[in-house]
Amino acid sequence: MDVDVLAGKLREFLRGAQRIAILGIGNDLRRDDGLGPYIVRSLSINDSNLMIENVGSVPEAFARPIAEFGAQRVILIDAADMRRSPGAVDLITKDRIGGIAISTHHLPLSFLMMYLEQETGAQTILLGVQPQDIDFGEGLTPVIEETARKIISILKQVIELHLRGQSDVPHN
Repeated sequence: MDVDVLAGKLREFLRGAQRIAILGIGNDLRRDDGLGPYIVRSLSINDSNLMIENVGSVPEAFARPIAEFGAQRVILIDAADMRRSPGAVDLITKDRIGGIAISTHHLPLSFLMMYLEQETGAQTILLGVQPQDIDFGEGLTPVIEETARKIISILKQVIELHLRGQSDVPHN
């Protein structure tokens, strides 16, 4: 997905939301599966309407904190086997996730997304990146690290602009 397309789709997904949660999913000990944690560790946006969490390989454990926070949108960031070229990026709704076999995680991401939506009332989306290598080892492969840096830049820009625009909107 093109950088401008990704930014536009993220803006569309966030429209109308005041509280946003970003969850980095993955295992740092499985090379590119550490993409989600890498991205959330690198996102330095400090705003009371934003929750950024490294949820590792048990994202379902964060449903209650997300609900208590009052998130209206949840962006899950994870390496996703979409059978595409390494570094390919897509935004995927729970309805489209069926053919994506991700995972080193306990719950399939489609179930996780449904669970989070039921438990929190938030809308969810997966920002998936095709990994190159998820074998045991530390550190992202160069192509995935480059993709991650682009995603960090886009997320930072889109979210900061969105939150700035929401600061004049009364909170519920």
